Amino acid sequence: MNQIEKAAEVLKLGGIIAYPTETVYGLGANIFNENAIRRLFEIKRRSLNKPISVAVANFKMLEDIACVFEKDKEILKKLLPGPVTIILPKKEVVSDLLTTGRDLIGIRFPENELTREIIEKAGFPITATSANFSGEEEITEAKYVKPEVDFIVGGDCKYKIPSTVVDLTNRRILREGVDLEEVKQALESS
Repeated sequence: MNQIEKAAEVLKLGGIIAYPTETVYGLGANIFNENAIRRLFEIKRRSLNKPISVAVANFKMLEDIACVFEKDKEILKKLLPGPVTIILPKKEVVSDLLTTGRDLIGIRFPENELTREIIEKAGFPITATSANFSGEEEITEAKYVKPEVDFIVGGDCKYKIPSTVVDLTNRRILREGVDLEEVKQALESS
């Protein structure tokens, strides 16, 4: 069993993985498994009032969990897949536990092929919170993952800095990170 199959199996069984993205290492759990989400908050030492982003493997998966309006599609196609977190209105299928009761959800559609293959193999979106304890520096190498996870996927983080976060509902940047100029251009041209 290769690491993609192993990671997908752990996720299907309700476990938590640490995985590389093109930005930083992330912690992944099945977004539809509330027990796994609760455990993720615990092992990350994250406050239950801080929402957790999710990662998808394709546009269909993105549209299954978020409301994508016609006006947003052009921007999404310009920026994704890529090192950007997009904030969109969530669909009811997404647990309030993930979004801490908010109507919006942060979504990553990573350019990292390994990450997308794991999500595809699992068959559902996974959490996309950084693989560090809350408040600590982001991790870009597997050997530095501290939270107790069930499986660590080996791989490289291309950029080694967090994603740019853009709220598409208000057309504004919430966090500057990778691909900032591309995000600004996409917002200006929309």
